[in-house]
Amino acid sequence: MATQFPASYSTFGLAHETGIVTDSITWAYSQDSKEIRDADGDIAAKAYYNERIEVSIAGFLPTVTPFTTTLAAAITIVTAPTDHLIAASLGSLYLCESINITQSNEEYRRIDVTAMNYPIVTAT
Repeated sequence: MATQFPASYSTFGLAHETGIVTDSITWAYSQDSKEIRDADGDIAAKAYYNERIEVSIAGFLPTVTPFTTTLAAAITIVTAPTDHLIAASLGSLYLCESINITQSNEEYRRIDVTAMNYPIVTAT
C-alpha cells in the first residue's frame, strides 16, 4: 500500500475482489427516462426511473482460488460503491452479466467481469 501525504486526502488503490487480482473497477450509474411533449413538440415534463449500477471489474486470474461463477449468478462485490441513487437505496444483489477471459503468450490470464446492481431486485 502506498504512503500518502496528507493521509486523509483521498483513497489510493483498491481492494482485490474474490478470485481476481483487481486492476481496475468502474461503477456506472444509469437510469431510464421518459419525456412528455406538448403540442409544439417541446418537452413539458420528464420522468426518471429504473435506476441501476453497472460494475466492471478488470484484473488477473490468480492460480490459487481463481474467480468462479456463472452468468446470471449472484456475485459478491468487496468494494462497495457510493450510493448516488435518488429514488432507491443501493441493493445488495449483483447479477453477473458477462465474463471475458483473455490469454496471450506474453501476459498473465486477464478477466473482465460485468455485473448489474438493481436496487429493488432481491435474491429468492
